[in-house]
Amino acid sequence: MALSGYGGKILLVNLTTGEIKKEPLEKEMAEKYIGGWGFCQKLMYDYMPIGKEPLDPENPIVISPGTLCGTLSPSTSKVVWASKDPASGTISSWFGSLHFGCNLKWAGYDGVVITGKSPKPVYLRIKDDEVEIADAQDLWGKTDMIDTPLVLKERLGQDYSVAAIGPAGENLVKISIMFIDGGTSCGRTMGCTMGSKNLKAIAVSGTKGQKIADIKRFMATVDKLITKGMSDPNRNNWKDLGLYFIWPLWINAGYLTRKNYTETAPKEEMLKVYGVDEYRKYKVGIYGCPGCLAPDKCVIEINEGPYKGTRSAFSTPFDPAFGFATRLAVGSLDKTLKLGEMADRMGIDYMTFPSMVGWLIDLYERGIITKEDTGGLELKEGFETPKVLLEQTVKKEGLGAIIAEGFILGPKKLGRGSEKYAHHIKGTEPDFDARASLGVEVFSSVVNVRPSRDLPVGGLTIAKGRKPSFFQKVIPTFGYLPEDKIEELLTEEGFDVPRVTAYYENFAMMLDMLGICFRMPSSSLYNVKTCAELYSAATGIEKTPKEFLKDAERAFNLSRFMNAREGYTRDDDRFPDKWFEPLKRPDMGIELTLKDYFETKQYTREDTERLLDDYYDEHGWDVKTGNPTKKKLLELGLDKAASEVDKMPKKKLVG
Repeated sequence: MALSGYGGKILLVNLTTGEIKKEPLEKEMAEKYIGGWGFCQKLMYDYMPIGKEPLDPENPIVISPGTLCGTLSPSTSKVVWASKDPASGTISSWFGSLHFGCNLKWAGYDGVVITGKSPKPVYLRIKDDEVEIADAQDLWGKTDMIDTPLVLKERLGQDYSVAAIGPAGENLVKISIMFIDGGTSCGRTMGCTMGSKNLKAIAVSGTKGQKIADIKRFMATVDKLITKGMSDPNRNNWKDLGLYFIWPLWINAGYLTRKNYTETAPKEEMLKVYGVDEYRKYKVGIYGCPGCLAPDKCVIEINEGPYKGTRSAFSTPFDPAFGFATRLAVGSLDKTLKLGEMADRMGIDYMTFPSMVGWLIDLYERGIITKEDTGGLELKEGFETPKVLLEQTVKKEGLGAIIAEGFILGPKKLGRGSEKYAHHIKGTEPDFDARASLGVEVFSSVVNVRPSRDLPVGGLTIAKGRKPSFFQKVIPTFGYLPEDKIEELLTEEGFDVPRVTAYYENFAMMLDMLGICFRMPSSSLYNVKTCAELYSAATGIEKTPKEFLKDAERAFNLSRFMNAREGYTRDDDRFPDKWFEPLKRPDMGIELTLKDYFETKQYTREDTERLLDDYYDEHGWDVKTGNPTKKKLLELGLDKAASEVDKMPKKKLVG
């Protein structure tokens, strides 16, 4: 009998043999790892052989919906995917939404583990207890990432949610993504991993619903959250503009950079050419995930000009502008949206791709690569260069073959000292620039095992210029900072970013376990106490806030340990070299340099190493290696992992 709040089964699929098995969810696993992100770490630990390459058939794809997926708790549609990342070599997690997680939960599955490699293209169909590996040869090489869900929904039924890859994933482009229902991306590299298994798509439909242990208690908390969310004074702004709502704030902060991260994009151009007024010309609709109180995803349509008829859905409305317009100055928003639509159909990550194009333009201008390397194409800002390189990347031709390898292997393949100019953290460009603001989101992007994953829970320090008194007031309300640490880490002079991050991460992982969206209107509704109450009411497994935080810490340490077992050390937690160079602000006639959040101290490389020391120390990890100690693992009940500490193989990550 299934536990309340859970589907009750783990689905195991071996694509090599075609074997499909279902195992019961053990209560101990539910109690210790909660669900979603936590289940992904435990299942990766159980099923990932040590030292396997990312594209090895034995590298599993693990999927788990958050525990609250499929319930009425607001903004709880997040489903987590985990695997060994082909671009970085880390065991990483990615996140999707819309209806996939809910359907998986309603079908009765708390986790899916996919191993092996099919001898021919296939898709996985899940309909409650019916699971089959179906032939996808009529889709492979013929349908893109947006059309594939439409074809499968027409074939199987509109009640299915479909996760699918495009031609880039089929061709093993390492920066290829996967799309859910043609409307939200998942995984900076998941497309490549699915492609390596000849897995075109996963289609899931669930009709069983979900049992809640104490529905009255559960709904009492849910009602409060809904009332709070519906009365958010910024709710209509989010529905109208999505993340475009904070576009001007990011421009002012200096997050929008170009010319390979050497200067900020001009404020007037960003506001006028790619700003809110232009966005409204193309937005024709909004959509959101189940239970979202402020749906902020958008549908755009271009009704005139050379790209007339282009229509696309963007999960994050300003991402095409953030990627293409900011970094490559493509010239207009319609060109920006067209490039975004092209990348989505191909299945190419349109954040990493323009960053790599900016890097190639920099190399071209320095004479490191020439027209002999480009096939006669002049590399420059604008529309034509990224358009041509997109077409090359999906086929792994010309310079596209370099881009297809990502920021670690691409520069190594090109050589000529090109690595020096590549700006990334573990193979992925950082979303935020530390020279603009070094808060918990930027710091967490440096130390997370997933390449450059910032944790924008509630937008705590993304906003620039907040006073120490703000953090003294706000951080304790979330409940993740131990009471005996509040006065130590939150002072009238500021707050200790690396040490606070160690606790902030546990709260972020708690949200990931439950399936709660990080976007500000959603994550700001929750605190540790609320999460523990909802989990207890839903499952009947009583958790105090302190116990729940310990569960998150356990899973976080297991994630770090798994990567240490693969060769991960503090050397991989490295501030990019560019952050130690001035960032020019031409529109203000100033330069931004790396400082603490309150801009009272200038940071050197040595200073950032001390920040890392403090972060590891607060976690209780080995400061020298940056990884969990045997003592810490035993403290968290990770006895098996602790027994492996002294015999871990020493192996370098990708590259």
